[in-house]
Amino acid sequence: MEIEKNQKYLKKLYLLLGASIFIHYGLVILFSILILINIFVTGEYKKIFKDKSLITIGIVLGFSIITSVFYRNILGLIAVPIFLCLVVGRYYTLIVNVEFKNRSLEWMAKFSGVSFFIGLCEFLFTHDRAGYFAYFNPNYLGSIMMMSAIINLYFAFEKKSKINILIFFVNILTIFLTGSRSSLIAVVLGIFALFFYFLRKRYFAGGILLLLGYAIGVISGVLPFLRENTLVEYFWLRVEIIDMAFRIFKRTNILYGHGNFYYYKFTNHVYPHSHNALVELLLSYGLIGTIALLTVFLRYLYDILRNDRNNVLKIALIAGIVVHNFTDFAIFWIQTVLLFIMALSYEEENEQIRGYGFRKIGKIKNKIERNKK
Repeated sequence: MEIEKNQKYLKKLYLLLGASIFIHYGLVILFSILILINIFVTGEYKKIFKDKSLITIGIVLGFSIITSVFYRNILGLIAVPIFLCLVVGRYYTLIVNVEFKNRSLEWMAKFSGVSFFIGLCEFLFTHDRAGYFAYFNPNYLGSIMMMSAIINLYFAFEKKSKINILIFFVNILTIFLTGSRSSLIAVVLGIFALFFYFLRKRYFAGGILLLLGYAIGVISGVLPFLRENTLVEYFWLRVEIIDMAFRIFKRTNILYGHGNFYYYKFTNHVYPHSHNALVELLLSYGLIGTIALLTVFLRYLYDILRNDRNNVLKIALIAGIVVHNFTDFAIFWIQTVLLFIMALSYEEENEQIRGYGFRKIGKIKNKIERNKK
C-alpha cells in the first residue's frame, strides 16, 4: 500500500517536472530535487545504481571533478548536479511504467506550446532574442522547441492529431523567436527523418528538392534566412572559438580533460563553452572520458537503429540533437537533457508508417498458413 502510494506521488512529481521544462529552469531544479529526495529516502535509488550506463557516466563525471580541482576550475563541480539530473532521468527510463511514460510525453507535447507565450512576452519586453529569462539561453529554448516540434509532428502523423500539428507550428514560431539557426536546421533534419518514414517516396523526394532549392537560394543570397545579416560573422566566430579550444589542448592536455566549463574559465568568462559537443566533451572529460561516454551513447544508438521502424521518433530526435550540438552544446542543460531522456523513453507503435498495413497483413497470412499446417 505504501509502495503504491509513493509511486503515485512520484508520477505526479514527474508530470510536474515535464511541465516545468517548458516554463522555467528554476521549477525543473525544484522538482528534480523533490524526486531525488524521494528516491533516496525510500531506497528506490538502489534499483538503478547497478545500471552499467549510469555507473560509466558516474565514473567519468567523478573523475572530471578531480581534474577540475587540479586546474582550479570551480565550475567543474557542476558535474555533481549533472549526475543527479541523470539519476532523475535514468530512474524515469528504467523504473516508471511504459503506459505512464507514453501518456506523459503525449501530454508534454501539447503543453510545449506554453513556451511560445513565455518567449513572446520576453521578446516584447526586451526586444531581444527569447530564451534568457526562463531557459537561461535562447539556444537552449531553441533546442527544447526543436525536440518538441519533432515530437508533435510525430504524434500528428501517428495519431492523426490536429492539435499536435497546430502545436508543431507554434513550436516552429518559438524557434524563430529564439533566433537559433542551429535549432532551425536541426528541426528541419528531424522533420525530414519523419517524412522518410511516414510519406510516400515521391512526396519525400519532392520535399528534398524543395529543401535543396531553398538552400541554394539562401547561399546565393536570393532567399532569406534567420538572422542572415550575422551568418558569416558568426560562422567565423565559431571557427575561432573551436581553434581556441585546440590551443587549450596544446597548452594543457587532451587525455584527461579539465572538468566542465573549463573553456569559460580559460577565456576569462567570455565564452561559456566551445559551441561544439565533441570538442566540449574532450575539454571536459578528456579523450578517455569522451570515449567512455560515446561508447554508452553508440551502444544505445545501435539498439535503436537495428530496429529502426519501431524507433522513428528516437531516430528523428537524435538526428536533430546531433546536428544542433555540432555548433552548440545545448544537450547538457537541465531542461534539454531531461526532455531528451523523457522523449527517448517513449515506446512507439508506428501504425501509420507507409507500408505498415501491408506488412501486418502479410504477417497475419503467414500465421494463418502456419496454423493450417
